[in-house]
This record gives sequence, C-alpha cells and structure tokens, in this order.
Amino acid sequence: MTVLDRLWRDVEAQTNIEGFVVEIIDGKVIMTPQSPAQSNTILNVVMQAHTILQGAPIVFDVGIDFPGETSTAPDITILDEDAEPRGKRYICQDVIAAIEVVSTESDDNDYVTKVAKYSRFGIETYLILDPFKKLCTLYEGSGATGYRKKTEYPYGAAVDLKLSDGRKFTLDTSGFPVED
Repeated sequence: MTVLDRLWRDVEAQTNIEGFVVEIIDGKVIMTPQSPAQSNTILNVVMQAHTILQGAPIVFDVGIDFPGETSTAPDITILDEDAEPRGKRYICQDVIAAIEVVSTESDDNDYVTKVAKYSRFGIETYLILDPFKKLCTLYEGSGATGYRKKTEYPYGAAVDLKLSDGRKFTLDTSGFPVED
C-alpha cells in the first residue's frame, strides 16, 4: 500500500469534515469548501437522475479507483447497473458518467486534470457544471488522448447525456443556483 493509498483511507475515515470536500489529486490533498450552490446543484442532479434513470446506481462523493493512479471522488457518479462496491469505493470500469460541480472560479482540477484522467480511463460521459460561468460542459467519447466531443450549454438549457450503457438522460439545468 502506497502512502497515498493510506492517506486516501484516512480521508475516507473523515467522511464528514464539515463544510469541505476532500480529494487527493495528482498526489496533493485538496480541501475545497462546498458552497450552497454546489450542494444544491448536486442534490438537483441526483434527484433528476434518480427519477429519469429509475433507480440506476448513483453515488456522490464516493471514491472511484483508477488502476495505478490515485482514486478520485466525483461529485456525482452514475454507475453500471451491475456495479458492486469494493469496500467503500468502486472501480472506474463501473462508471458510465461522472459529473462535477465546479467549486472555485478557476478550477483546473475539474477542467484539466479530471478531463484527461476520466477520458484516459474510459469514462465515456463527463459533465462539468459551473455555477460561476453559468455553463455546462459535456465531454463525450473518451480516448487515450482526450475526449472526441465537447459541447457547451448555458445554464437554463436541457443537456442530453448519452450514457455508455445505451440509456439517455436529459438534465434540466433551469433551476441550478449560481455563484455571484
């Protein structure tokens, strides 16, 4: 077990560090304060996904293992129907969509680091929701060198997500809170 694996397990043990989301990205521990806009956006997406996808496994802030790299915990993860947790985490092959809600105005973790990582590990659908820019960025078609398609939608638009298991999910962004 590596030092980062031990640290990740220690972070998992501290599941409720009040007001913060804790992640390990590229070997760095990152604690980001969660805002009401971020929290309410996550709740809104989870409720819509649960209703539309009728009971599909959906988790939020749960660790996902990536072979040979540090685990991450997407804000929202839609999992394959046969996904089984391994301890308190899942493996990246179980992920059919990852959704992140940007927590700071200049967030390279969501826009750069995770775009590259999620694509490289075959997560076909990755959606970034940005309450600062009032913008949704949808990445589709993963590959070793990046996603094949990037589409941007303003908040208020309907975003069509085509999941890798063949299901479709239209996300209504009209009620998403924004950051001033």
